[in-house]
Amino acid sequence: MTKRIAVIGAGTAGAISAAFFSHKQHYKEPFEVEWYTDLNIPTQAVGEGSNLIVPRQLMQVMGFNYNDLHKIDGTFKSGIAKYNWGKTNNYYFHDFPPPSVAYHFNAVMLQKYLRERLEQQQRVQFSDKNVSHSDVDADYIIDCTGRPKSFDDFHNIGVIPVNAVYVTQCFWDTPKFQHTLTIARKYGWVFGIPLTNRCAIGYLYNNNINTIEEIKEDVQNVFEAFGLTPSTTTNSFAFSSYFRKQNYTNRVAYNGNASFFSEPLEATSIGNMMLTNIGMLKIINGEQDVVKTNRDYLFMNQGSIDMIMLHYFAGSIFDTEFWLQAKQKAMIQLTRAAKNPLFANMCRSAIDNIKNNVRYEDIVGLKQARGKEYGTWGLLAYVTNIKGLGITEELDQLLKQFS
Repeated sequence: MTKRIAVIGAGTAGAISAAFFSHKQHYKEPFEVEWYTDLNIPTQAVGEGSNLIVPRQLMQVMGFNYNDLHKIDGTFKSGIAKYNWGKTNNYYFHDFPPPSVAYHFNAVMLQKYLRERLEQQQRVQFSDKNVSHSDVDADYIIDCTGRPKSFDDFHNIGVIPVNAVYVTQCFWDTPKFQHTLTIARKYGWVFGIPLTNRCAIGYLYNNNINTIEEIKEDVQNVFEAFGLTPSTTTNSFAFSSYFRKQNYTNRVAYNGNASFFSEPLEATSIGNMMLTNIGMLKIINGEQDVVKTNRDYLFMNQGSIDMIMLHYFAGSIFDTEFWLQAKQKAMIQLTRAAKNPLFANMCRSAIDNIKNNVRYEDIVGLKQARGKEYGTWGLLAYVTNIKGLGITEELDQLLKQFS
C-alpha cells in the first residue's frame, strides 16, 4: 500500500524537504509526497552559504550540477577566510580540500528553483493552503512552518553571544572572491557572502550591549577594506538561538526554523536541514528508532554549538565589552563540552596533529580520520580552526582538567 508524506511550509526547509522526500529511490516501498504551501505567508531566507553536504545532496536528489548554479544566483565556495579571530593571528583560511566545494546561493531563488523543478517532474502534489497537523491525511509529516510562537518545547542556546544582525547588500558586476568572509569586529563579527550580482554583508552583534548606530558606523571599515559599495538595500532584525528538545515522533519531524535556529557562523543551517531529513527517512524506512534519531539530532546541534563557541573562546584582536562577555560564555560552554568524550577526543586528536606538525595533506589521508566527525566537522576542520584561532595550548589545558 502506498504511504503518504506531507511537507508543510514554503520556505527553504520546505523546498529542500519536498525535493528530498520526493526522491523515490530513498524508499523500500511506494510513497507519495504532498507539499502544502501558503504563498500568502512570506518565507524567510535562513542563509546563503552552505557546507559540503549541500552540493552532494542537491545533485543526488535533483540532479543539480555546476551548470545550474546561475539559476540560484550562486557561486562556488572554496572555504572561509577568517580575519581578526584570536590574539596571535589576524588571518587564516579554512579551505575545503580539493575536489570538495560548497555553494553560496540566493535562498529565495533556491526555493523557486526547487518548486519549478518539482512541478516539471510531477514528483509531488501541490496544495497551496495553510494547514495544521490535524488537517493532513498523511502517514508522515515534515513540519517546516517557520519560527515557533512558543519556545516551551525548545532548548534556548543562551551561550550564543549574538542576538541581532544588520545586513547590507553591496552590488557588483562580477564576484571579487569565491569564499565566505568571517570577520571579527569590535562589536561582534561580520559575514560576507558573494553572489553573482552582489555581496551580502551581515554584522552580527548583541543588541543588549551595542546599538544599531554603532554597528552601522563600524561596518564601514569592512566596506572600505574589501572595496565594496554599500547600497540602501538593508535589513535588520533580532533573533534567538534554539533547538527542539524532541524533534521526531513516529509520525512528525520538524525542520528549518520550526526545528532549530542559530547564528550563521560556520554556515550550518542548510546542511543541518538536510541531515534532519535523513534522520526522518531512517525512521520511515525502519532503519532507526525515534529515540536514536532524537539523540543524533541532539549531537548534531551540540556539535554546531561547540564549533561556534571555539571561535568565541579564541576571542579577537578587540578588547570590548562584547568580546569580554563572549569569552566568558565560551568558557562556560567548552567546560561542559570538555566532559563529552566525542568532543574531547576530536580536539585532542587535532591538538596532537598540530603539536607534531603533521602536514595538511597527510591529515587528509589519515585512516583514523576517515569518517570521523563531531557535528559535521572532520579532523582536518578541527586542526585548521584550532591552529588558526591560536587556541592550541589554552584548549589543551582546558581538556586536561577533565582527562
